[in-house]
Amino acid sequence: MSPRVLVVTGGLVSAEDTDLLEALRKQIAALRGSEAVWLDLQIKLHAAERLLAADRHRRSRAFQIAPYRAAVERFDGHAPIGEIPELTEVALATLLEREGFEVECTTYSKLHADAALRERLLARTDAVFASTTLLHDRAEMDPMLAMLKRPHNKVVAGGALASMLHATWDGSSAIDLLAVGYGEMLVPAIAQWLRTGELVAPERGRLEERGGTPIVFSGVPEGRVLDALPAPDWRIAERVHGRRFRMAHYESVRGCPYRCAFCNYPYLFDDTKFRYRSAERIDADWAALEAQGIEYVSCLDSLFTMPRKRLQELCRRLIARGSRLKWICYARADDLCDLPTAQLMKDAGCVQVQIGVESGSDVILKNMNKACTADENRRALINCRKVGLTSLVTVIVGFPGETRETVDETYALLASAPPDVFYVVAFSTWVEGVPILKDETKKKHGLVTLSGVPSPAPYWRHPGMSCTEVSHEVKRLNEKLIESRVGLEGFLFYRGLLGYDPADREALLDFQRDVMRGQPILRGLVRGLDAFVHRQLVRDVEARLGAARAMSA
Repeated sequence: MSPRVLVVTGGLVSAEDTDLLEALRKQIAALRGSEAVWLDLQIKLHAAERLLAADRHRRSRAFQIAPYRAAVERFDGHAPIGEIPELTEVALATLLEREGFEVECTTYSKLHADAALRERLLARTDAVFASTTLLHDRAEMDPMLAMLKRPHNKVVAGGALASMLHATWDGSSAIDLLAVGYGEMLVPAIAQWLRTGELVAPERGRLEERGGTPIVFSGVPEGRVLDALPAPDWRIAERVHGRRFRMAHYESVRGCPYRCAFCNYPYLFDDTKFRYRSAERIDADWAALEAQGIEYVSCLDSLFTMPRKRLQELCRRLIARGSRLKWICYARADDLCDLPTAQLMKDAGCVQVQIGVESGSDVILKNMNKACTADENRRALINCRKVGLTSLVTVIVGFPGETRETVDETYALLASAPPDVFYVVAFSTWVEGVPILKDETKKKHGLVTLSGVPSPAPYWRHPGMSCTEVSHEVKRLNEKLIESRVGLEGFLFYRGLLGYDPADREALLDFQRDVMRGQPILRGLVRGLDAFVHRQLVRDVEARLGAARAMSA
């Protein structure tokens, strides 16, 4: 009988969660193993306020007679992107079936919410492949993996968080094997271990042991081109889930040629080189997806627009064969500054691009090592509007060098070249090993951080701003962008972005401004809670920064 493997992906809270109170309960449970939680609580409180206000406004009498009601309902009616499986799930299922294993798939969120499902699946499982990619830290990971462990099964943990933690791993009774690197190279070795009990490193990999846990490393491919790696088979996903999918995730690169100071993506997969599939291979993979009935492709690459020659060749191939696929991707602003390239992407079926604008201040962009200017960000957004590409931008508030004045520069940039959708997030130091957290870089910027404490949002400060201010600066920028109708706040609209219609933009902007202005009782309650949480945050930061030499500078 073939071994039965359960693939578990996702995060503790997922797009499947429609009950905000249930999502809050999960978040509280995740904090039980954490310390220094007040910043995280304040950030989540501000996000919850917007989501709850939008939900209550949709239920109000004022909404029923509002001129924007039809536009909002059209937007809400689109199937959320989160209803399709994670790419990791499909990739692992494909690789495991090739090894002759029987595969079932689920998510942490489903297992956590449904004890009967959890016991039924785990009772018949010989091994669990647990992805850590969407788990925040060990405070989330440890209870999730403990939930999966049974006396009769083996738990294999891999993914982004595993890649970040392996160097300092101190063991876990819930994990039988830690897997680091390329899944395509790891799964055959792990499959052999499950069959025979003998763990042998992949041909280009190695074995280590830390904290009593064996760790297997894949090694890296021989060359820069990834065409030899197998593509995830979305027909398996459709069979496992018993339904068809209109959208598929796709990945064509590993690593990143840039070294943004806040990002760990270039260092995942136990690799530091930028590797990619060719335009010819991508076109062939997409043609197969299209023949299967897929209508949309979501490119999860750190940068799909690099190398630019590959992008242009792919677009010409898609146009030449008359592809009807629609696709979305991450893009660099400097690539989109080239209007012909942006137009070529649109003509080839691209409908949406996500751009890491991060800041409107050239000083902050230089500190981030973005290799991009505020003017290039502006020109990219203008070009997206010209050719009809929906633009999603991300902004980081609080990065070393940030002040209230530089936050206002970011507002001015976005107001001058409005994106369709914006995401504003607080600077975070929870990802260890990124360039900004190197000792010499922290010293250069006067950055002080909390280390050695399990926290979902570790405390920090620098001469321009402290973590005690950052959540309110995020809130202030969000509210300015909403009030002046610059763009749609991403966390309010993420569930329907696949079906966003620019013709409804003005109506949706009116809706979100009414959401922000309304719900006085809710806002009063949140203000009271926020004042309490903020006092606790200030006290905790002062105590830890003042008393603990454990704060690293």
